[in-house]
Amino acid sequence: MRGVLAFVFALFALSAQAQPFFMDGNVLYQRLLRQDPSAITYVFGVYDGVEIVQYHAPSAERLVCAPPAVTGTELVDAVRGYLEADPAILNYPAGVLVLRAFVWAFPCGKT
Repeated sequence: MRGVLAFVFALFALSAQAQPFFMDGNVLYQRLLRQDPSAITYVFGVYDGVEIVQYHAPSAERLVCAPPAVTGTELVDAVRGYLEADPAILNYPAGVLVLRAFVWAFPCGKT
């Protein structure tokens, strides 16, 4: 499963610009700054998708290890912090950036 996620992640990460019909990091970041409900819901949706994909995965294959009681505010703050840490990535597709933010903020196997 980790190989499949890595492959999909790599495919998205290789495109420097998002497709015109997808939200990119610039749009997502601006919406997060305004606390736009669509951006917050987007972050939650990506997190739900990650959790669904990882549901039956062994611990060693998980990419995102948020604490069980993680809050929506913590998820949004993680994404906003990741985007602020490296503004050069804002042209990437928003979904890729949200996933990368979760891996960055909630790494697995780190003590």
